[in-house]
Formats: sequence, C-alpha cells, structure tokens
Amino acid sequence: MRVRFWGVRGALAATEACFQRVGGNTPCVEIRDQDNELLILDAGIGLYWLGRQLLTGPHGRGQGSVTLLFSHSHWDHIQGFPFFVPAFIPGNKVRVFGGGVDRLEDTLEGQMDPTYSPLVSLSNLGANVDIGALEDNPLLEVGQLRITHATFPNGPHQVVGYRIEEADKSVCYICEVDHPNEALRQQVVDLARGCDLLIHESFYTDAEVGAAPGLAGKLGPPPSGHSTFGQATSVALEAGVKRLLYFYHHPDRDDDAIDAAIKEQRARVAALGSALEVDTAREGTEFEI
Repeated sequence: MRVRFWGVRGALAATEACFQRVGGNTPCVEIRDQDNELLILDAGIGLYWLGRQLLTGPHGRGQGSVTLLFSHSHWDHIQGFPFFVPAFIPGNKVRVFGGGVDRLEDTLEGQMDPTYSPLVSLSNLGANVDIGALEDNPLLEVGQLRITHATFPNGPHQVVGYRIEEADKSVCYICEVDHPNEALRQQVVDLARGCDLLIHESFYTDAEVGAAPGLAGKLGPPPSGHSTFGQATSVALEAGVKRLLYFYHHPDRDDDAIDAAIKEQRARVAALGSALEVDTAREGTEFEI
C-alpha cells in the first residue's frame, strides 16, 4: 500500500512561507494498492494538484477510475471537488462516498450552483460520476484495498473515519473528531486498533483546548469540535498502532510550532517506554506501508 499527502491543513489553506515545510493545502490523501488502484481521502484544495498529476496517466486519456471518500461535507473537505480535472474528462469513472449529511449528492450539487460555480451542475462533468451511500456499503473494495468505516461526533455534526487494509497492512484515517473531555471516542480507538499507520487530527494543542475563552478571544467560539496533538497520541497508544502522523493542522500553526508540538509528544512517548513513532503528515511525502 502506497500513501501520499496532497493536503494536510485544516479549515483554511495557509500560503505563507512559514507553513510550506509541512504544507498549506486543505485535506487530501492518495492511497494506492499493489496494482496501482486509486483511493482518495477527502477533497480539499490538495485534490486539484493530485488531479493535475493524474492527467499524465490513464485519467488524462479518459481511461482512469478513482474512488473518493469524504470524511464529511464541511467546506474544506469538498472545496477541491469542482476543480478535480479528471472528473471533466469523458470515459473516466469517479465513485464517491461520504458521511456527515443525509444526501451527499445534494451537497455536492449545491456547491455547483451558478451562485458559486460556472459548472452549474454535476451533470456538466464529463466523467461518469457515481455517488453512493456509506450505510449501504459497510465494506468497500478498491482493487486490493478493503475499507471499513465508523461514524462519530465532531461538535454538533457527524464525521466518518476510515480503516483501509491490504493483505496484512492497515491505515486508519481520522481527519476530524471531537473526543469528549478526558475520554477518547471508543469508535476511533476500535477503528485504529493495531493499525500500521494512524493519520489523526491535531487541530489544537492541549494547552489551547484547556485555555478560556478560546483562540479568538472572548467574542470567538470556544476551541471545541476538534482534537489535539495529545489526544491523537493517546488514541495511538490506546489502540496499539505502530506509527502516528498528526494531520489537519490549524491554519495559524506554522512549521516551527508544529515541530515544537511534536517534540513534546515524542518526549511523552519516550517517557512511557513506548515504541510508537510520531511525526506530522507533510504535503508531498510518499511512502510504502
């Protein structure tokens, strides 16, 4: 199984130079099986750049296929979809699944409205786009990849986490989750149990969540609906995963601040005598599991 990151930022893209060592595009992860079959997790702005790269192969000739899984339908997870160039090319096949809303198709169609987009409608895409329901597909298969999922809260909304397996290798993708106070979401721990790689949200530091009234001051919302570096580490330790990559970074958190947060978590893991490897997901990083 091969993994490549095209977007690792949360909420908003971050374009200044101090963000580029980790990356500034909103979420998008490419996964390939041993036969090069393609799975994409989330459709942030990173999806545009992935689509551009795909044009050099079968997708540029109208002979490609892709399965796209959304964690949920918030803007930073779907905003790249109207700019996914392979979806414009007749002959390509695009399967789409996702959670967080009752009818994902209506949400994707809505962002094509002429108020927002010159495309007007999904029907104007040239590729064969098939949008399915996760509840009808508890087990998805993409080539040799087998995908299961779990649904859990993210503030007042619902979000989907995915586990992808090929032979004896496994990846768990938790792009967003709201762990309750001192506890962990058991669905998340169970989904990640024993996996080789856990990709887990780290939007906040533990100190930020513990501070009041929040990052935006008294008039801003409290830091909720998202998880922290420390909570991601706790999930990885509880689930017994081999490697953890922090993901979905706050748009204000520059590279040096991310490095500092990782250093703190590495010290915590070392003090526990754990073999867990921790680092951050970085755009452009590609590796085999």
